[in-house]
Amino acid sequence: MGRDVYYFSHDVNASNDPKIIVMKELCGVIAYAWWWILIEQLAVQEDYKLPMDKITFTGLGIAFGMKQNEANASSNEANASKTKQAEAFINLLINECELLETDGEYFWSPSLVRRNLLRKNKQVEISRKRSEAGRLGGLKSAEQRSKTKQMLQANEANEANQAKGKERKGNIYSYSYNEAHENEKSDKDILSMFNDESKKSDPYKNVFKIYMNDVGEISSVTKEKLECLVNDFGENEVINAISKSSEIGKASIAYITAVLNNKIREEAAKDNGASKCNSNARNVSRKNSRKDEDVDWEKEYQKVHGKR
Repeated sequence: MGRDVYYFSHDVNASNDPKIIVMKELCGVIAYAWWWILIEQLAVQEDYKLPMDKITFTGLGIAFGMKQNEANASSNEANASKTKQAEAFINLLINECELLETDGEYFWSPSLVRRNLLRKNKQVEISRKRSEAGRLGGLKSAEQRSKTKQMLQANEANEANQAKGKERKGNIYSYSYNEAHENEKSDKDILSMFNDESKKSDPYKNVFKIYMNDVGEISSVTKEKLECLVNDFGENEVINAISKSSEIGKASIAYITAVLNNKIREEAAKDNGASKCNSNARNVSRKNSRKDEDVDWEKEYQKVHGKR
């Protein structure tokens, strides 16, 4: 339990603790050093406890650096002296200073045990919260991935429906009459194109080309209307109508048709005017002719020359 402990809390005012003050008063200020060496030894133990036996006291005496009382004492006597001094110090901390507790078999520091247990519980709680956060994060990530997948599937379905809608909408004629495309043809293809009478005489090609350049794409309905206009008015008239519509910013098949119809009305009006002039001239001529027919030329002669 204590093997994962690499530090312990040390209050900045530990030296002012009454129990510590008593310890220093009874054993001297050196006891303050012994105390923290003892706490270090306890902190690395499995249960923050040390056994109450000779080996423990000997080891502590050596760790404390305790001195033997007689200068000429042998090594065994010196170690025995250190063991006794360490044992006496531990008993003093238990009985006089109340800094340690014992069950007769082990001794420990209640303060150290309490602090390390609190620290460990805090670490367990932090670990639990992190695990829970990770689990929730995983759920959110899975949910987000699911939503993303659904969105992608919906987009794919929408694109598929749009593609089908375009197919049902009808073919869009996107003839490319640009020069780059024409230049890609081989000389043989170009010659064969001009030798083909049907291609040279196609009255719709230029109309489609100019319409796409000035107006836009040609649907199947627009194609049929343009073909009808070419048949009714001729290629040149339709091209002129497209150009006129584009110049005034009203380029549409409806306006092009209106321009052509308006031209027909203007020409009809001119023809009607000419017909009226001719009709008036004919009427005057007929009137004069009738006048000539009504004259009694015999009487007129008698007026001028007298009776015969």
